[in-house]
Amino acid sequence: LDRCADTLIGSVLSPGLSGGEMKRTAVAVELISSPSLIFLDEPTSGLDSHNAFELVKILRGLAEAGCTIVCTIHQPSSEVFDLFHRVMLLRYGQMVYNGPVEGVAEHFAAHGHHCKPNYNPADFAMTTVQRITDEEAQPLIQTVQSVVKEGSEIEGVSSAASGMWDSNPAPFVTQFRHLVKREFYQVLRDEMTLMSRFGMAIVLSVIIGLIFMGAGDEWGDARTSGDVEKEVNNHWGALVFISINTMFLSAEPLLLVFPLERPVFIREYITGTYGTSAYFLAKTMIDVPVAFFEQLVGLIAVYFLVDYQGDFFLHVLAMTLLAAVSGSAALLLGASTTRAETAVNLVPAIYVPQILFAGFFITSDAIPVFMRWIQWGCFLKYGVALSTIVEFS
Repeated sequence: LDRCADTLIGSVLSPGLSGGEMKRTAVAVELISSPSLIFLDEPTSGLDSHNAFELVKILRGLAEAGCTIVCTIHQPSSEVFDLFHRVMLLRYGQMVYNGPVEGVAEHFAAHGHHCKPNYNPADFAMTTVQRITDEEAQPLIQTVQSVVKEGSEIEGVSSAASGMWDSNPAPFVTQFRHLVKREFYQVLRDEMTLMSRFGMAIVLSVIIGLIFMGAGDEWGDARTSGDVEKEVNNHWGALVFISINTMFLSAEPLLLVFPLERPVFIREYITGTYGTSAYFLAKTMIDVPVAFFEQLVGLIAVYFLVDYQGDFFLHVLAMTLLAAVSGSAALLLGASTTRAETAVNLVPAIYVPQILFAGFFITSDAIPVFMRWIQWGCFLKYGVALSTIVEFS
């Protein structure tokens, strides 16, 4: 895989590795954690004869080192077939042979099916199994069954088991370091998503800034208590709306991240490539800086248009914390469902109460007592409170 080390894996929409390279990459990923058992489903499919031979040759070397390797194989060449230690042939789910590769031709010859000289034993066996009738297959099946009933030990299993690899997952620091690197590259390579996040933050901030333009100018034109109250409402309304905007903009990109990555994560987690803590901490390590710069860019416009009075970087920090918690909630929501559609449908149940209990539309003491406790679990309330302290202190 050295020649394609700098090639993207690719997907249905974006080109990347060829079918053969992707097949070899899938096998290579399984070898990272040094498993004691590897099951491969037609690992040579899509490979040319040379690459198929090289792949099976590597697998044989791993088997001789103590790793048990079981795989299905589709039309192997004679040189590939010769690399296997043992072979099991099935006919409609019943074994017609189970033993060393060298004994295939002899086993069939003993039942009247002779392999021609210089003929591939694998092709001969598969062709014979498909052509013979049920009556002709019975002697082959019964021979194998008699060996199994005798309980004879499969040659080489005991000796291989003693030298079998132990699963050897990488230390947490190594897992975390590589996952952070992978997440960093994924963010940089997904230019469309990155541009849309920052572009949407800028556009909405400008729109909000124009609507609330001058709302924070210390109410210099207010002359009556009613005017002051109106100006305070406008000023605080700008803070609340920016917080709501931050909450939704931060949640949307992360809501479908895990549902889309779930198949890869489950496969790599089961094989011991990395743990859940390293996976989610690596995501957080990359998402928080992205959220910080997103808020930094978005607040530049709204800060001066609204004429905020509080410290600019404290406002950025408050909105970054709100974005981090909102994004984490979206990631949790996406991880708790098996379908992306379900996660999208559950969004109102999580984020609408945030607005209701933020204290803007109704004060906290006006909420029924039996529901008042919900406000302490709403992160938008804390984001608005932080912005209010920064702006009005």
